[in-house]
Amino acid sequence: MIHKLKIGDEYLRNLTTGAKKCEIRLNDRDYQMDDILEFWDSEYVLYRYFVVTHIHSGLGLQENYVVLSISKISQEMAGITKQQKEF
Repeated sequence: MIHKLKIGDEYLRNLTTGAKKCEIRLNDRDYQMDDILEFWDSEYVLYRYFVVTHIHSGLGLQENYVVLSISKISQEMAGITKQQKEF
C-alpha cells in the first residue's frame, strides 16, 4: 500500500540524506511492513519514496503511535510511473 504523507521540509531533507532513519506517526493508517511512504514537502512540490522496514509499537510510545524504520527507494522501485504522478 502507498501512503501519501505531508512532512516538514527539514525532516524530509534529513530522511533524504539518511541523517534520519525512522518516523514516529499516529497509526491511523494501519501501517504494515513493506508499505510505501510517499512523503511530500510543505509546498507539495518535492516528494520522496521510502519503504517501511520495521514497525515498533508499545513500549515507550503513546497508545496508537508507531515508530516506522524506513529506507529510501526510487520512484521506479515504488512502482509509480510518471503518468501516475500527474494529477
